[in-house]
Amino acid sequence: MDVIKTILIITIGVIAYYLLLQWPSVNDDQRVYAETQSPVEISISGSEDLLSPMEPANKSSALNSIKPLQKKIYSNQIIVENDVLKLTIDGASGRIITSDLKDIKTEKGGDIPFQIFGNMRDKDDQNKVNSYFANSGFFTASKGYLKPNYSLTNSYSDESGLTVFELEGLGDGLKYKRIITMQEGLYSVVLEDTVEGFLEDTQIEVTPYVVIERGDQQTEEGGLAYTYLGPVFSTTNERFKKYDFGDIDDEFFKESSQGGWVSLLQHYFVSAWIPEQEGSYLYQGRKSTNTGRYSVGYTGASQPLSVYSQLIRQKNTLYVGPKLPNQLKEVHPDLDLVVDYGFLWWMGKPMYWLLNAGHDLFKNWGLAIIFLTILLKILTWPLSAAAYKSMGKMRLLQPKMIALQAQHGDDKQKQGQAMMEFYKKEGVNPLGGCLPMLVQMPFFLAFYWVLMETVELRHSPFIFWIDDLSVKDPWFVLPLLNAAGMYFSQKLTPTPANADPMQAQMMKYFPLVFALIFAWFPAGLVLYWLFNMLVTLIQQTWYYRKVARSTQ
Repeated sequence: MDVIKTILIITIGVIAYYLLLQWPSVNDDQRVYAETQSPVEISISGSEDLLSPMEPANKSSALNSIKPLQKKIYSNQIIVENDVLKLTIDGASGRIITSDLKDIKTEKGGDIPFQIFGNMRDKDDQNKVNSYFANSGFFTASKGYLKPNYSLTNSYSDESGLTVFELEGLGDGLKYKRIITMQEGLYSVVLEDTVEGFLEDTQIEVTPYVVIERGDQQTEEGGLAYTYLGPVFSTTNERFKKYDFGDIDDEFFKESSQGGWVSLLQHYFVSAWIPEQEGSYLYQGRKSTNTGRYSVGYTGASQPLSVYSQLIRQKNTLYVGPKLPNQLKEVHPDLDLVVDYGFLWWMGKPMYWLLNAGHDLFKNWGLAIIFLTILLKILTWPLSAAAYKSMGKMRLLQPKMIALQAQHGDDKQKQGQAMMEFYKKEGVNPLGGCLPMLVQMPFFLAFYWVLMETVELRHSPFIFWIDDLSVKDPWFVLPLLNAAGMYFSQKLTPTPANADPMQAQMMKYFPLVFALIFAWFPAGLVLYWLFNMLVTLIQQTWYYRKVARSTQ
C-alpha cells in the first residue's frame, strides 16, 4: 500500500508539472506588432525555390520568356471584409498582409483587433520586423512569383450575407483575376485565381501555388509554459502531421497528396489553406536561406500558357481565425484536428461539446467548467466509490494494522507476510484505493487539454475578481482554496501503518506545493481542480461514514 501510494503521489506530481509545462500564457503568446501599417517588402526570385512546382501532366518544349507589359506598377492596398474578419491585400503582389479579427481584441478591454497576419516585431531584437502573410497565385521557374498588380473592380452582397469581391490586374503580358467570397460570421474565405495571356508572344509554363510565410522568430512563452507553434500538414499519408520549424531546419518537408490541407498553428488561432479535394498537390515546408523566413504551402501541376491557350484557374479556401471546431469542420472534415486534444482527442471532443452545452445553459464559461466537472465526477462515480470504500475500510482497520506492525517489530519480511494475511482475512484490497484513481487520470488530462484549446475562455470572466479565465488568478484565491481542499482530503485519507515517517511528513507539504504550482495556472484550470476537490471531499466523507455504519 505504501509503495502504491508513493507511485500515485509521484504520478499526480508529474502530471501537474506536465500540465504546467503545457499551458501557454496568453499575454506572452500575443505577438508585438510594428507601429507601421505598411507591409515588409519581400523580394523573391525563382532561384530561391521556396516552393517547387510539380511535374506537369504533359511536359512541353521550352517556352519563351514573358514580355514585360510595363516597367513599374505602384502598390495599392485593397480591403475585403465581413462582420468578423477584415483582410488587407497588397495589390501588387496579391499577398494578404494583415488579418484583423474584429470581435477579438489583442488585450482584454482594448480596442485593437487581434491580428494573425501582419507585421511582427522580433521580441529579441525590437529593431527587426518580419511579416506573417498568405498568398495564392502563380509562378514560373524564370520569374518566380508572378505579380498580378490587382485593383478592386467590383463588389456585391446578397441577402444571405454572402459578399463577393472582384480583383483584376495586368502584368508581363498576362491578365489576372481573383474572386474573393466571404460569408457573414465565418473566418473562412474562398479565393479563385485565374491567369490568361493576351500578347501573342506570351508563352510560359505556369504553376499554381498557395503559401503561408512568417519570420523566423519564435513566440516567447514566458517561464516554463509551452504550446505548439508551427506547421501542420494533412495528406493522404497522415491526417495530422506536426512538422515544426526545427524539423524544417533539419530537412525540408515535401510530400504529394490528393486533397489535404496545410496550416500554421499557434495558441488559440490558426491560418490554413485548403485546396479543392479532387486535385493532386505537392505539399512543402521550407526555409529561405536569403530571408530566414519559413514558408508552407502546396503547388498544383505546371501548365503551359500562351495567348492561344485557355486560362489557368485554381480555387482554394483560406481559414484565418480562432480555433472554432464547428467552423473548421465545415471547411474540411479533418481541419478541426488543429484543435489539438492530444492522444485523448476521442475524449476531448465530447468534453468540448458538453462544455459548450454548459455555456449555453448558464451563459458563463466559469459555470460551464463547474458544470462539466460535476458531470465528469458523476461519470467516474463508480470508480470513486470503489476507491473510497476501500480507503474507508483501511481507515477503520488502521489501529489493528498498527498493532500488527508493532508485533513484528523491525522484521520487514514477517511484517509484510502478516499484513498480506491480514488483508486477505479482512477482505481488503490494498490497491483498491489507488488503482481507481489512476484510471480517472485520462479524464482529468483530457479535460485539461480541452481547457487549453478552448479559445472561448480567452478574456472570458467568471465572477467577482476573476475577469479572465485564461490567465492566473490575480489574488491567488483559487489556488489557496484548492490547497485547503487538499489538506482536508489528506486528513481523511488513511496513512498506511508501515508508512515511512519521513514520507508522511513530506506529504503534509503537498497542499502548499500544489498551491505554489497552481498560482501560475490559468484560473479556468484551477477552478476545475477546485471543484473536483470539493466533490472529492463530499464523496470521501459520504463513503467513510457509510463504511463506518456498515461495520457497527
